Amino acid sequence: MGLRRIEEKITQEAELKRKGTKLALKSLEELSQKVHQLHDELQKLEKTYEGDFKKNPQLAQRLMIIREELGLPQALGIYEVGKKPGIIDKLKGKDDYLNYLSLRIIEIGKNTRLQTGGLLSVSELLTRLNDESKGITISINDMNSALKMLEENGMIHAIKKLAGIKIVEFLDPKLSDDHQVILELAAQYNGEIGLSELLRKTSWTIERVNNALDSLIKQRIAIKSDSLDGLTISFPAI
Repeated sequence: MGLRRIEEKITQEAELKRKGTKLALKSLEELSQKVHQLHDELQKLEKTYEGDFKKNPQLAQRLMIIREELGLPQALGIYEVGKKPGIIDKLKGKDDYLNYLSLRIIEIGKNTRLQTGGLLSVSELLTRLNDESKGITISINDMNSALKMLEENGMIHAIKKLAGIKIVEFLDPKLSDDHQVILELAAQYNGEIGLSELLRKTSWTIERVNNALDSLIKQRIAIKSDSLDGLTISFPAI
């Protein structure tokens, strides 16, 4: 191939790359416009039905999923903490504050799934609610009322006690009798127990203990780690 032919070939390839880059940029710009349009449409929808999103946990949960898919902040971020209702407001059914708490609890539960398998102690839940409450103190009674409403509407799986510690199960953890025994012991040891102590307390074989622990670890309820005293199992939700 002659020098002139080589130069022509290089020029043609450069032109194709330039055209390809322009097409790619155009496609990206069109896609960006569509995303902005979706954001605008969602914003209008939120404004139109804001009251419904605050009062309906299932509707709000669906909104959170859509916002997450679009790379937007979680839905509850668009709301301010409502004023605590007085007795008259409660009698009239105007309890946006309680609905707001319920929606925030759902969001906290959603964020714990990868950390604790969807389990969280009530005390930790109250701490997280107050950490994000923008100056309004949330009482344990208000939180319990919101939890009761969520449980009655099937928005959380259950609320259980482990060695006196109240635990919220946001998801069904699929616990067997062996799992329950281990969690009860973990609660007695403030959420962390050594493998040797677990074997001593249960009197089980090492195989039985490991089978139960492996399942809890897969569900992200338990974490194994090495310590100076040997193998330790911790339970972040407790």
